[in-house]
Amino acid sequence: MRKTFLFYTGLILAVIISLIIVVNLKKDEMSNDANGQTRRFGRNIQVLTDVQTKEQLTKIMEDMANSLGVKCNYCHNVNNYASDEKETKRKARVMLKMVLTINRDFINWDRAEIVDCYTCHRGQTKPQARSASK
Repeated sequence: MRKTFLFYTGLILAVIISLIIVVNLKKDEMSNDANGQTRRFGRNIQVLTDVQTKEQLTKIMEDMANSLGVKCNYCHNVNNYASDEKETKRKARVMLKMVLTINRDFINWDRAEIVDCYTCHRGQTKPQARSASK
């Protein structure tokens, strides 16, 4: 009888400890966006607050990196993606806001024209000056 009691007590404790670990892991995955909404991915997202999934965010980041011909570590500390320690990450936020503003305020959506990182960067970290068409 005592062995059965100890067995079930140990089992219950193991389940409780497992639940505590899982809850803490999930809590670490969650953060709040600029509007106070809970999200399950990405900490320190300041510009792309409308992105709904990790897959969408990854696709956007890959497109940005490809447009500049760089890898993730150009803007991010790969050991702490939330860190703002790199100037390139802070500058990327400013540039992203600029692109979003241009597309929102100046683009003719009837012709489906958009501006993105590649529009100016063309695979280079610094945009190359282009001569005006004549």
